[in-house]
Amino acid sequence: MITFDNWRIWSDQKILAPQFDHMTCLLAVAGDLPAGWTWEMLVSAGEDLDILPLSPDDTGGVSALLTAEHLSRCGVYTLQLRGRRGEEVRHSNPLPVLVPESLSGDKHWPALPTEFSQAESRIAAYNAHPPIPGAGGCWRLWNVEAGAYEDSDLPLPGGGGGFPYQLGSSLKITGVNTLEVNTADAPEADNTLPITAAAVHTTVGNIDALLQTI
Repeated sequence: MITFDNWRIWSDQKILAPQFDHMTCLLAVAGDLPAGWTWEMLVSAGEDLDILPLSPDDTGGVSALLTAEHLSRCGVYTLQLRGRRGEEVRHSNPLPVLVPESLSGDKHWPALPTEFSQAESRIAAYNAHPPIPGAGGCWRLWNVEAGAYEDSDLPLPGGGGGFPYQLGSSLKITGVNTLEVNTADAPEADNTLPITAAAVHTTVGNIDALLQTI
């Protein structure tokens, strides 16, 4: 556990985690974290640098779960908390911690900082799930965390109804973006809609029955 206070960080634990430990160590920061900032931890081991995005947790702090790649080097690591708020960027003091050597493991330091590889994965997910028209006149956007489309407040071109065109009385939209023809179930004198095949069959049958009575 790392404690934060007025952009200073410290920890009573000098060991971060053993080398190659995987998803068993939580890099957590607790304290009076100012609101409105996003957080990431800069992690250096020798000349190598990683950037770990930190997410809000149940304690009111922020944290990230460490993997074997994050802990692929043994020795002294240096941690520095970085906050972003709009164009503002602020850093804490550097904090040295120890990662003791382990006797086995085959993971390597990330080729790209974790922050960049996560962003790359998100971009790939968005490309695979482009926005789709919603029934309420707004776009539906892909939520990477939920793995599903969600309604947004972004309006479709042309305004509403989940479709960017004004439809006549003979057309309708069903579902998200399916265009269908309005039909009538029975012939009527002033009706301009096409009647269904079932209605045609019934009408022809009635006519045939009437002719047989003549």
